[in-house]
Amino acid sequence: MNRLGVVAGSAFLTGDPPGDTEERVISTAGVDVTVHVGQGFVFLRRHGDGRHHPPHRVPHHAHVRALQTLGVRQAVGLCSVGALDPGLVPGTAVVPDDYLSFHPPPTFADEERLHIVPVLDPALRSVLLEAARATDGPVRDGGVYAETRGPRFETRAEIRLLADYADVVGMTAASEATLFQERGIAYALLGIVDNAAHGVGPEPLTVEAYEAQLALNTIRALAILEALTA
Repeated sequence: MNRLGVVAGSAFLTGDPPGDTEERVISTAGVDVTVHVGQGFVFLRRHGDGRHHPPHRVPHHAHVRALQTLGVRQAVGLCSVGALDPGLVPGTAVVPDDYLSFHPPPTFADEERLHIVPVLDPALRSVLLEAARATDGPVRDGGVYAETRGPRFETRAEIRLLADYADVVGMTAASEATLFQERGIAYALLGIVDNAAHGVGPEPLTVEAYEAQLALNTIRALAILEALTA
């Protein structure tokens, strides 16, 4: 069975999984991955079920292996992002068409040759755009997602550099995208803007403001998730 994998981020740390699902634990490469299997989809919390993996410790390899074991051939990532473009207000759903990372990407390659041509899948991007447009709030079609290592937020200098090349910034999705594609699984991502990045916009970035907006965005994130898994 070809199931859609849905890897959900910070807006989905708590609460019930979507729809009628069966919880399973998949053990792969010494890591237990909790997933929720529904009709035609598999839901996975990127930062863990019952514990919290900070961005730099998310077990991306295990997540990809677990979803592949369950027959996933297409996957989408739902992410929290900061806006590098001041025109992207908090609450905007962004469906990027490219991504970048300035640190070495993770890989499944050991000694074998393993080259991919990275691309965010156009068909899955259309699915995400349709789901976003079915909810209340602005939508941005296209743009570049930049990944930083985390877990700290970026410095103002780093943001100035990134803003020349990207529209939003996060800490997980570029790594995730690469590993899914190395395993032959199509991938696309949707980010909801939780904050203006450090130094972007008139108000200073604070953790408190980020967390408050993240809580507000959870309502829209859940609506997008429901549209994807209906």
